[in-house]
Amino acid sequence: MSDPVVWVRFLHFAATVSLSGLVIFHAVVGAAALSAGDAATVRPIAGRLARLAWGSLVLAVLTGVAALMVQAASMGERPLSALWSDDLVATVLLDTDFGHVWLVRLALAALLAVALHPPFFSASPAVWRRGVALALAVAYVAALAFAGHAAAGEGTEGVVHEMADVLHLIAAAAWLGALVPLAIVLGAAKDTSSALAVARTATLRFSTLGVVSVGTVLVTGIVNTFELTGSWAALFGTVYGRLLLVKIALFLAMLAIAAVNRMRLTPQLVAGGAAAGPALRQLRVNALTEAVIGALILLIVAMLGTLPPGREDVSAALTATGECRSL
Repeated sequence: MSDPVVWVRFLHFAATVSLSGLVIFHAVVGAAALSAGDAATVRPIAGRLARLAWGSLVLAVLTGVAALMVQAASMGERPLSALWSDDLVATVLLDTDFGHVWLVRLALAALLAVALHPPFFSASPAVWRRGVALALAVAYVAALAFAGHAAAGEGTEGVVHEMADVLHLIAAAAWLGALVPLAIVLGAAKDTSSALAVARTATLRFSTLGVVSVGTVLVTGIVNTFELTGSWAALFGTVYGRLLLVKIALFLAMLAIAAVNRMRLTPQLVAGGAAAGPALRQLRVNALTEAVIGALILLIVAMLGTLPPGREDVSAALTATGECRSL
């Protein structure tokens, strides 16, 4: 936890998920929801979404630069103060897979900045513009897979792991990254027909997005867990495996909250009546609670990225044991 690399990775993951999730949210949920409201309802919501997007973009770029510097120092086995000697940064950028991925993601961030220029966060952005921004956001978060453990795999198994990681990242961003935007929309809903219409539309569309995202996260998470641990010993007997179990427990907690939202609170909001107001407020609280749990999951992911996968840890231990017995 005291390792600055963990915090740089965490902040970068959080900013990336926030940015990509917000774009996915607006393209799939937000634009349709805002079109159900009047100008007085839509304007403040659009402003808050835009500020969140630009803040996330700036943080993602800054932490991306920090991650590049830390990685370059690690690869060159030099302190950060000596980072610019012998063209180390240029070497990492031009001659390593990490550097190539970093350059691609930087270009995607620049294109996203263009795509998000007003009036993207409105009730009716052009369809082509919404599609371009969605594609860029998906590519931006998915590219993280090519700089992590999955990129180290080889052969068919490596391809399967990499593709599972890509889908896992996209689905996680669509779920986790959309929670704060959903809370913004629900928080702006007042006791007016326009505001309630926006809230109902957003909740119903997010519910569908959530089901697809959670299902994808679950399936790809199982694949990734198998690829990175491969045995019960690696899952329960290594630091990596135990952190993974904590991550799974947090995911199940989010899943339980999501189930309450879908099965009980969403029907109450849609039905209207006296129960709609309390349901709306509880949905917002639940969305923010899920977002906090999601942030904890991202912190664990940042920690996992600095550790050898459980499968490698167990393999190394078995090799060392065999060598000791042969002496």
